[in-house]
Amino acid sequence: MGYQLRLEMIDLKDISKGYVRGGSRVSVLEKISFQIQRGDFLALMGPSGSGKSTLLNLIGGIDRPDEGSILVNSIDITKLSEFELSKWRADNIGFIFQFYNLIPVLTALENVELPLQLTNLNGEERRKQALDAISQVGLSDRLTHRPGELSGGQQQRVAIARALVTKAPLIVADEPTGDLDRDAGSEILELLAETNREFGRTVVMVTHDPKAAARAKTVVHFEKGRLEVGGNSVI
Repeated sequence: MGYQLRLEMIDLKDISKGYVRGGSRVSVLEKISFQIQRGDFLALMGPSGSGKSTLLNLIGGIDRPDEGSILVNSIDITKLSEFELSKWRADNIGFIFQFYNLIPVLTALENVELPLQLTNLNGEERRKQALDAISQVGLSDRLTHRPGELSGGQQQRVAIARALVTKAPLIVADEPTGDLDRDAGSEILELLAETNREFGRTVVMVTHDPKAAARAKTVVHFEKGRLEVGGNSVI
């Protein structure tokens, strides 16, 4: 693998989260508890509004729960300061979004290299690492193309390379195939599976598609606040 993964286990304990709408509180997650083991490929499934994207944001440190703890290697990330949490995200999380979130004026290579601006790597090291990541997703012939010159599947490949480039041990993907046709979606799922299988990255993916979820090792299903678990891993 070439590097030491820092993530051992994510332990979610009694996680609750709600939002205020129209003057009243709407509960999204209620006392959710489960574990994500290092090296798992986990799919979070459920209908719209079931809380799966909210949970993904909590796991990725984008949001904080109202109650409960999220222990990563025994460190409760809900207790970190905003500065500490930002540093933790940069070191440990690679994000993949449904609509890619690429910078339109930057080339594919520049988009992939962008997260490395926050590291101590020099320019040559950043460029080499970005080239390696974009090669992993099969886009070495599209280095100078901007997002508008790429297909949806190619843009998502760039987004995956951007998530991989920092060598973060945890990849969180929110509906990564939701905006793609069947063939492009299948290629993206295979890339995520390969990232998990060959490089040991832990992958947590939100999806509403049972066929996409079938590629995961573990499936966690949300339905009206109820959590169900299936698959090969024991949670």
